[in-house]
Amino acid sequence: MSRPPRPRPPQPSPEELSVDHSRAAAGVDRPETPDDLTPPQRAAVEHFRGPLLVLAGPGSGKTRVITRRIARLVERGVDPRQILAITFTNKAAGEMADRVAALLPGTRVWVSTFHRFCSRLLRRYGQAVGLKENFSIYDTADQTALLRRVLSEKDVDAAAYPPGQLLNRIGRAKNEMLTAERFRLKFEHEVGDHIEAVLAKVYPAYQKALLDSNAVDFDDLLLHAVTLLEDSPELREHLDDRHRFILVDEYQDTNLAQYQLVKALSQDHPNLCATGDPDQSIYGWRGAKIENILRFERDYPGAKAIRLEENFRSTGAILFAADELIANNVHRKAKKLIGVGEEGEAPRRLYCRDGRHEADLIAEEIHDAAHAGKYKPADVAVFYRVNSLSRELELAMSRRGVPYQVAAGTAFYDRMEVKDTLAYLKLLANPDDRVAFARAVNKPKRGVGNTTQHRVLNFADAHGLDMLEAARRAGEASGVSKRAATLVGRFAAVIDALSEKAHGPVAPLVRAVLDESGLAKAWAEGDEEEMQRLANADELVTAAAQYDHEQQGAGSLDGFLETTALLADSDTVEPESGRVTLMTLHAAKGLEFPVVYVVGVEQNLLPHERSLRSHDGREIEEERRLLFVGVTRAMKKLTVTHTRKREVRGRPQHCVPSDFLTEMTLDLDDRSGGDAWGSAGYDIEDFSQDYDDSPEWEHPQAGESDEPEPTERPAGVGSLTQNKLRLTTAAGLLNGETTGAAVPVREEGPLGFKVGQTVRHPRYGLGTVTHSDGSARNRRVSVLFEDAENPKTFVASKAPLQPVG
Repeated sequence: MSRPPRPRPPQPSPEELSVDHSRAAAGVDRPETPDDLTPPQRAAVEHFRGPLLVLAGPGSGKTRVITRRIARLVERGVDPRQILAITFTNKAAGEMADRVAALLPGTRVWVSTFHRFCSRLLRRYGQAVGLKENFSIYDTADQTALLRRVLSEKDVDAAAYPPGQLLNRIGRAKNEMLTAERFRLKFEHEVGDHIEAVLAKVYPAYQKALLDSNAVDFDDLLLHAVTLLEDSPELREHLDDRHRFILVDEYQDTNLAQYQLVKALSQDHPNLCATGDPDQSIYGWRGAKIENILRFERDYPGAKAIRLEENFRSTGAILFAADELIANNVHRKAKKLIGVGEEGEAPRRLYCRDGRHEADLIAEEIHDAAHAGKYKPADVAVFYRVNSLSRELELAMSRRGVPYQVAAGTAFYDRMEVKDTLAYLKLLANPDDRVAFARAVNKPKRGVGNTTQHRVLNFADAHGLDMLEAARRAGEASGVSKRAATLVGRFAAVIDALSEKAHGPVAPLVRAVLDESGLAKAWAEGDEEEMQRLANADELVTAAAQYDHEQQGAGSLDGFLETTALLADSDTVEPESGRVTLMTLHAAKGLEFPVVYVVGVEQNLLPHERSLRSHDGREIEEERRLLFVGVTRAMKKLTVTHTRKREVRGRPQHCVPSDFLTEMTLDLDDRSGGDAWGSAGYDIEDFSQDYDDSPEWEHPQAGESDEPEPTERPAGVGSLTQNKLRLTTAAGLLNGETTGAAVPVREEGPLGFKVGQTVRHPRYGLGTVTHSDGSARNRRVSVLFEDAENPKTFVASKAPLQPVG
């Protein structure tokens, strides 16, 4: 049975700016004394008025600085209700709230995530953008269901224009502050592609359908909030005056909407403390703009900048490798990672035969170390770039009997039975919710078919009714038979009866929904699979009970639904679970583990093939930052792995070691049974796009006019030609490498193809070199051949390319 992650309670509304003190009393450490702060930390804490940029490297104690700064502001006489702390994840907000509660017992301070802050803002002021206070927050499945209805109404082929792709583009537009109307006008004045032509008519219809359902999607929370502040100078001034001291964590991850939100709230009182690290900016694919933190000092003249460089998490050896890696990026603010602990063992590069061998070796090592008492399974995390790599790892863990958890924030709440139950709850909270009605009205089966549902929905739209009123009056709807109207009316009666219980604790309401709707009875009378559905639905009751307990009588159905809607992958990691954690590198942000494995560090995986094909150095830099994040999660032991080949969709694919591996000092542990470097003569294009199982995110165009000047690399650290690889296996010695000494890589060799050079390939014919990078041994060149639309990429030392002329 899958146990759901425990939802964190929503932070208080603007009227109730308080910290949850029950968590502080449950064992949170008492505050540190000022002597526990380093000089840079103390400087950040003591800074009073005016903008402040805290450049906080990984493991540098930034949460301590933020919470201590809040306490110091209160000590100086700032009204706690004028302080607002914002971060990105429920986990980070919860930890911050715990520490603030311990520092300031009984004091009212608002700690929130961006999306929860916007949600609370809209529940109070959302009428101006067409929302009622009980609006629903749609997840991906709800969005998809609604968009499919819109596509059908607009005669758009969902097979030709997949809803997922369209929703990604709509989300990107919203993050860029393009409302449906702005997008339509932009398309009218600029030449777009065929997808934008479809979006120009679908996006407005989708947005209208959301408002008809009194619903928002995740990106709407930010878009609507910023629109409110843009359209109402009085409200902006009021909120600016109310939140006179704002602290934003992970500022490097802000997108345009979040950037504008913060800027709007800190115009009159620019006491903004932005904490972050450009080297950990890894969400460009969903709209985050690293430029926001790089240009902070230009946005806020007179800002003070403080660097937190001491790392209290990782060993010196791990930090050295991380510093070597990230020094290759240009778009950053240079800083060093200074270890304060032991040097530790060197990070390891584990070279495996294939994906199964890789997973088996990892599972075996964890199993053996746990039995030897070296460390516990809960001390270990395994990170990967794409979700598809988790399958072999899960199988290997199971074969070895190693307990594990897969961090996936929506896995439990995406289960059919859980979504069916939540649909009833959403309809109770928001009778306008079209998607919830369509899901719940025939669950369990009542004989209400799709045609009847569609006619009732149209009836509601035509007469401006909520779905429950339309269901009660279904007999008036055109084309709805008397029998069908009776069935729909009975469903409305069930909801009406449940609504009498919707104003108290949530857990008894969830129990009543299961019993009175007939869902529990239907599952109980089914087969083993149906019984499992009932067990999972019972776990939803448990989650609601946990929410009720944490809220101490202050919870609500709206609050519970908001909490489940805003869960993230990292919120589901349970440190005390006793299990190995498997998760994506993106979800690993902000976490730490004594032992870390980063798997699949190969060209086309990390860096991802999209970034390689883009020929955009910024995208490569983001991939490097992603690996940097993974490396700096490790406290004691770090292993990065790659393989000679992987099986993808039933066929083997050769693998090229990631260029990033040459940028770090690593001990090579060669278990591949072949060449220690793993190079083979093949076209990188042969490593197909099958690994691209993440959503088809379309990357924002890089390069704004106000882009900051690149920071120069520190002396002695920089290009690939200055880095080293330490080999410790017989295979390395047999290949003529030396042990322990520097192995310089030639800056340019006989295969140093130049951009613009004409070359010939025996299969593809004549072409022009469009891109060349990487070390001499693993140098990659991209060639645009005649009659080809896109360049092909090769390993120069192995490809049969011949210069022409």
